[in-house]
Amino acid sequence: MSKELKFVTRNYRRGVLDVRRAYRATLSKAGRRQKSEIRWMAAAAVIVVLLVGGAIAYMLPRQARETTIAAGQQNRVVTLADGTRVTLAPHSSIMYADDCRDIEMTGRAYFDIRHDASRPFVIHDTDYVIRDIGTKLVVEERMLGGGQKTTSVYVAQGSVSLMANAAAEGVIVSAGDMYQISSSATKPVKVGRLPSENSLTAWATHEFHFDGTPLPQVLDDLSAYYHVDLSCPNGQQKRLTADFRADSLDSIINMIEETLDVDISRK
Repeated sequence: MSKELKFVTRNYRRGVLDVRRAYRATLSKAGRRQKSEIRWMAAAAVIVVLLVGGAIAYMLPRQARETTIAAGQQNRVVTLADGTRVTLAPHSSIMYADDCRDIEMTGRAYFDIRHDASRPFVIHDTDYVIRDIGTKLVVEERMLGGGQKTTSVYVAQGSVSLMANAAAEGVIVSAGDMYQISSSATKPVKVGRLPSENSLTAWATHEFHFDGTPLPQVLDDLSAYYHVDLSCPNGQQKRLTADFRADSLDSIINMIEETLDVDISRK
């Protein structure tokens, strides 16, 4: 059957060719095609916009997301995304952009760094760069006169590389050692006479470690931590080997007195 005959047959009613009906049917069919084309063109336009927008975003410089963590009046303990635990002294802070294993700091902080041989942990400032894989250390910055600054690095466990900047010659700081570097220095300097390990770390760890330590030094460490004045006239020659949690000063004193057979007075 020809197209003309099909058209006439579909639009024939009661022996009369309904021209109006045929006209409306033709417009309706054309309208459906037009709407379909419009929907297709709209979808294509959205895809183009998304593709162009994505290309522009890719070409633009990526904005680094900066994170700052600061302590107020008290110590603040934080665990970074990689598992590293940081204890910040009052009014100290750390900052990093995207990668928490590459940080800047101000003040004093104790780092218990999560081991990762493939990603060294970096602590840096304008005056120094510290690189480490996994260790425990204390970093403390002190401002001097004339805008100068000195930074002390004490390693409690493991070892770190310390240098004035990324291109400078560095030194290896091993467990039990402390080095200092100032704003004007080109190389870190080893500190010869160290304070006790407890005076450097107990503020963050709340632990005391004594290994054949003279009792006067033991009492000095406890006095500094608890802000009291402890003395023992009959224990000057005594030495103590023990580990304590800094929970109760009274309990610690009682254990020392019983172990060494001494009498400790407090002011």
